[in-house]
Amino acid sequence: MPDKQTLSQVPPVRYLDLLSRAVAHVGEHLDAVLDNDTLARHAALSPYHFHRLFRAHFGTTVAGYVTWRRLQRACELLARPDTAVLDVALSVGYESAQALAKAMRRELDTTPTAVRAGSTPQWQRLFERRAGGAPLAGDSSTPSQAVLKPRLIELSERQVLTATGHGMHRGRMARAAREAAAELWAALEQAGLAQRVMRSIGILPDEPEHPEDPHARILVGVDFDDELAPSIALHGSLAWRPLAGGRYAVFTHIGPYDDLHRAWGSAYGQWLPATGYALRDVPPFEHYVNDPRALPPEQWRTDLHLPLM
Repeated sequence: MPDKQTLSQVPPVRYLDLLSRAVAHVGEHLDAVLDNDTLARHAALSPYHFHRLFRAHFGTTVAGYVTWRRLQRACELLARPDTAVLDVALSVGYESAQALAKAMRRELDTTPTAVRAGSTPQWQRLFERRAGGAPLAGDSSTPSQAVLKPRLIELSERQVLTATGHGMHRGRMARAAREAAAELWAALEQAGLAQRVMRSIGILPDEPEHPEDPHARILVGVDFDDELAPSIALHGSLAWRPLAGGRYAVFTHIGPYDDLHRAWGSAYGQWLPATGYALRDVPPFEHYVNDPRALPPEQWRTDLHLPLM
């Protein structure tokens, strides 16, 4: 276990202060590019962690927050009858009046014309589409109190064989994960490597734009009982990727995989701000400890690995 004195030598990080920098940038640059990587840079945070910290603190995705601020400002400007809809759209980051109208219909169930006539936008609808059930930083209701009592470990770097699944469905990556796992394990069985698997892992590298985002990825991977990567033909989405070594805080979650987002929310929204530990610029990952085919969902164990300085 890492030396606590060594950990304490790293100055504590005030995550809410860093997130506030990104929030301020959004308000001042609504007509600019405001994606996860851009805002992570302004917050001086790794893009691997920024969107998880943001969601844990503010209860919505980065994209959801940006959309809210843009549409909020658009509605304020539309209240001025002498302002053209195109000018409003351009000033808040939409390329045309039609794009603004489409966003307002999708997110708020209204139109620029209706807002000018006094219609009240459905703001709650915008947030409900992106909340995803992640607990807020001040929310004491967590799926398991054990999630806030991690153990600290050191890992050596290893090569991981991964397959990639794409697309969220109803706010979850379960279908994409199943597709990636099926591709991976079929290749392992064909190569005679299934018995050499040491650990099954999952990495979610992207910030989903919305609950049906077709581009969000999940990497399902395995490492092996030997430090040397075995020989296997790479096809489809199969690829070797390094799993970063170093220090990790490991949170154990017992229960269905559908609840993992809440466990991550507790780790990022409660434990991390309370401790102030600094994060490394490498992705967190999930270790699926037991075989879900052999146990009921309430007994599934997942170890969440949060990389620390």
